[in-house]
This record gives sequence, structure tokens and C-alpha cells, in this order.
Amino acid sequence: MSVIAEIEARLASGAALTVAHLGGAAAIAAEADALVKAPYLDVLVALASSAETKDESILDALVLRGFREGRNALPFRDAANAVVDSDALRMRISRELQPVLVQRVNQRQDVADGLVAAYALEALFRLALSGAISKYQTLGLMTELGREEGGLFAEHAAKLTGTAFHIWGEQDLLHALDRLLVNEDAEGEAAFELGLAHLARALEGDSLPKILEGLETAKVFFSHARQADEDRADAVAYCSSIDLIRGFATGAAAVALRAPLESLMAAVADRDRLLQMGVLPSWLKPRQDRDIQWAKFLRTVEFLANDLERPSWLNAWAVMDRLLDVYDADRTVCAGTGLDELLRPRIEAAFARERGLLSHLDDLLCEPGWLETHGEASRTLRARIEELEKGAATSGKPTEGAPYPQLRRILQDDQRVGEMPADFAERLEGLLVDRARRSEHIVHPVVQRILSDVRIAFAQCSDYNGVIRDDFDELVLQVVLFCKDRQDAGLKELGARGAYLRDSNATEFQFQSDLREWLSGNFLRGDVRTEVEGVATGRADVYVGFGAHRFVIELKRHHGMVNADVARRYLGQAGSYQGTNVKLGVLGVLELVKREGPPASLEECIWYDAIVPSGTQVARHHVVFRVPGVLSSPSAFSAKAGKVVSDSVSD
Repeated sequence: MSVIAEIEARLASGAALTVAHLGGAAAIAAEADALVKAPYLDVLVALASSAETKDESILDALVLRGFREGRNALPFRDAANAVVDSDALRMRISRELQPVLVQRVNQRQDVADGLVAAYALEALFRLALSGAISKYQTLGLMTELGREEGGLFAEHAAKLTGTAFHIWGEQDLLHALDRLLVNEDAEGEAAFELGLAHLARALEGDSLPKILEGLETAKVFFSHARQADEDRADAVAYCSSIDLIRGFATGAAAVALRAPLESLMAAVADRDRLLQMGVLPSWLKPRQDRDIQWAKFLRTVEFLANDLERPSWLNAWAVMDRLLDVYDADRTVCAGTGLDELLRPRIEAAFARERGLLSHLDDLLCEPGWLETHGEASRTLRARIEELEKGAATSGKPTEGAPYPQLRRILQDDQRVGEMPADFAERLEGLLVDRARRSEHIVHPVVQRILSDVRIAFAQCSDYNGVIRDDFDELVLQVVLFCKDRQDAGLKELGARGAYLRDSNATEFQFQSDLREWLSGNFLRGDVRTEVEGVATGRADVYVGFGAHRFVIELKRHHGMVNADVARRYLGQAGSYQGTNVKLGVLGVLELVKREGPPASLEECIWYDAIVPSGTQVARHHVVFRVPGVLSSPSAFSAKAGKVVSDSVSD
């Protein structure tokens, strides 16, 4: 019986398999040509790991040849994992194995070679982590990854590159992920890993604005991962976690935190089911204890938001127990110190505001049993409250319940509001309230729904607040109304100005001129100009200025159907105009295509998208709109004599 036949028979029966069972090392070596082509590289590694000293050189050489020539991906990965896990074999062959693995990575050509190359890169990474080889050659392979990588290799390489960044912290690894972000095969994995990288950086931040900015950027990448792969429950979980933490930090009511918490719990359950269905190597499996710890912690955050809205608690011990778990978040979930910066101010402000809560804390500070468990965190909180009471520090939410909320929201300066004459402040507050009510009572239901969705999406942008938010909301309203009108109005209403919407050769200039005239006549608050030079070293198609802040509308003409993926090609240019001002902008695309049916509905023509330009850490946020061109009248889609235009026939 041949060596391969003996291996197959013993594997099928579950019998023991040793060098002796196969006739000795010499007999195995005699069939080397067949063995390296067979899917038994992992068996050869197992034999080499337990070989006697006299057989080691023969079997080690056969293993190295198997790694060099083998084309069976799964045995290749199992064999590589076995080498890493075997101290003796790893020490013997790692130096000779390294160039073999590098060669396999560089030989990626077709799908089969690509998967083997991915597992070779994984083996190099694990060997570097074990200290058996230097990390620098592995780093070099990862940092040279380009957007042209294909197939399964690209997806696996993105995951490994992200993991390597968390361990080695090399900035060039993030640049490689940026390049993989435009690779169709690696897009979802690269976006997810970039999200993790920016989340980790955010939680290491030392100031609240910096932390919130980092969370904003991380969520953009996690959302990108969700768009690339709808089944990414892990990306959903991170998006929901960020929404929950940011909501708590910025003073959102408890009821507003329920939706992200429910989304988080559902995503965690989905992810757990997926992990149980698949097979992952042990080193890639997530730590279940950490998942449970984080889910419990975030559930506690939502409960605590409700607790802090009360003036006193019936079961003070239990509530204070979970409160201090959140207050001491760095220790509770072993995250960065940035988590404390996010969560502590709201807790401190509640105690400074409600004397009943402070009494609970003082009572518990006198309990020996309490001090054993929460002594350090309790004393830290008490000291911080004393600082707030003395006016030595600012609390997380000092103006809660204060007069003139609209005025305070816009000015972001309580002292200036307090110094205003009461009658003047009241008049301003009344005007602001009236304007807010007008924007909230838009009659058209579809327009109202679109604006609501846009506002919810932009809530994650740190620049979207105060007067900037009001100005941007009004600009978006005019863009939505422009899109609506251009789908409704006929040539009789628009005249020559709208002729381009029926022309397959319409130009970007005609699109720009039409939008400019619309905004100039309907949007009187801003300074609307076109072809403004000196913006991001280029020219802004439509520039809407308000003095200190500005919004730029980038316009494009596209031959063919336009969707989110197509529009994303133009987001880089649109985002570049936000570099030196607020991170809010608009991208409009004129869709030139001959349709067999009516154009897309208004809801399908306006959406939110965001990018983080390569090499940067700040997200750029956009409203994207498409204006269907080459329009036909509804009668053009009716059945004509001798022409079938529908799958159904009516009598």
C-alpha cells in the first residue's frame, strides 16, 4: 500500500498515524512528489512535530517543500497553524519557512493561489507575533498592499492588516487599508478595520471634542462596512454602541437611547449565531467574555440615563452600583481613558443639580461595605462634585432647564445669554422658535420624511449644531425642493431653463446654472455664487457663504444610472472642499440615461453619505442628490400600437 493510501485509510478509520505506520521516514521521502501535491500537508507537519531526532531532517525538508509547492488551501492553513503551535518544529524550520511563505504571498495570481497566499501571509504574521521571525518583512508585505489586489486574498489581507495595526501601530498599515477601501473584494473588511482603528484612537483621546470627532470618524467607516455587506452584524453592533455612548455623552434623553440599545442587542445575537455556524482558528475567535462585558456595560449606560433624570432613587444602593460601573468605565471594560471623558460629565452634572442624588452618595460613603467595592470611584465622584459646586470646573450639562434654550443652543455661551437684557433675549428666542416651527411644519409628506432622515444621519457630525445646523437644514430643504420641482415641472413651466433635463447631451454648466438660479431666488440667507476660486486650491461649483462658515455644492454629470456606489466616486472631490471649514457639503449628480420606465422616486434621489479621505482622521459628511435627466412625459410610457412595453396585457 502506498503512503498516501495508508494515510487515507487511517484518517478514515480514525486510527493513530505515526512515521512508523507509514513505513519510516525513508518510505515517506520516496513518495515526496505525490505527497506535496496531495491535500495532506497538515499530516506531514503533524508527523514532523512528533518525529524522532534521526527523522527530523528528512521530514522537515518535506514539510518545507510542501509549503513551497502545495496548492490545497485548507490543509495549507491547518499546517501553518500547526507549525506555529509546535514549539519544537517552529524553532527548527521558521527561518527556512519565512522565505517560502513570502514567495507564496508574492505568487498570488488566480483564486487558488490567492487563498494560499492569504494563509501564507497569516502564517508570517503569527510567526512574527511568536517572535520566531522578525516582523519587518511581514510589515513590508502588508504596507505594500494595493487597490488592485483581488479575490479572497484582498479580503483576508485587509483583516490581517487591521489586526497588525492594533499590535504594531504602524501608520503605513492604515494607508494600506485606505487603498483596499476602493477594492471591491476588500472594501467591507478594510472599512471595518479602519473603523476599529479610529475607535481605538478615539477612546485614547484626552479631550471631549477630540473623542467625539474620533467616534464620528469610526462610525463613518463602520457604516461603510455595513453598506458593503448587509450581513455585518459586527459593524451594526459598533454603530449602535457609538450612537449609545455619544447620545449619553451629549445629554440625549433615556428614551432616545433605547433604539440604539435594541439595535445593539439584536446585532450581538446575530453575530453570536454567525460565529457558532462558522469555523474560525482559535487565535481569530473573539473573546466571548469581552463581548458579554461590553454588552452588559452599554445596557447599563441606557438604564443610567433614565436614573439620572430622577431627583432621587428608591433603591439607591443598586442604582449607585451601576452608576459607578459607568463612572469608572476605564476599569469596568478596560477601555481607553477617553471613555471616562465621555461619560463622567453627565453623571457629575446630575449630582451637582439634584441634591437628592448627592445625599444618596454621601450616605453610601459612610457604609464600610460600600467603600470596599466602590470606595475609589465614589470618592473621585464626590471630589469632582465639590469642584463643580465651587465653580472651579464646568459640568457636562450646566444649562439644563435654563431659559432661552434656542438662543443658548446657537450662541453656545451661557454667560453672553445671561448678560443680555431680558426683553431682547425674549424677542430673539421668539424669532428662533418661530423659525424652528416653520421648518418642522413642512406640508409635503415625502419632503418632510427626507429632511427627517437627513437630520438623523447628520446628528453624528460634530459641526452639525447651532446656527450651522439651521443654515444647512435650510439649504438642504431648498435642494430637496429643487429636486422635487425638476421632476414635476414640464417644459411649459420651466421654458428654456429646463430644456437640458430633456437633452441627452446636457452639460454640467446648464445643471449648475439652473441650481444657482433656484437658490438665488429661494435661499436668501446665504451668499450664493458659482465657480468661486481659492477653495481647496480649486473652484467651487456652487458656493454658499455665511461669513464664518460656508457650504460647497459639487456638481457632476454622469452618463448612466446613478446610485450610491456611483456617486461615491465623486465624494472625494466633494469632500476636499470641506478641508478648511465645516465638514458639511452637498454633491449633486445629473443622471443622463434613457429609461424604459419613469425616473426614480424623490426618496431614492436624495441620501446621506460620508467619507474619511485617505491619510486623514476627520469625516466629511454630504447630502447626495441626483437629478434625473433625459426625461420623458408620462404618456411616453403608455402602450403604443404594435409595441409591447409591459409584461402584462390589459383588455
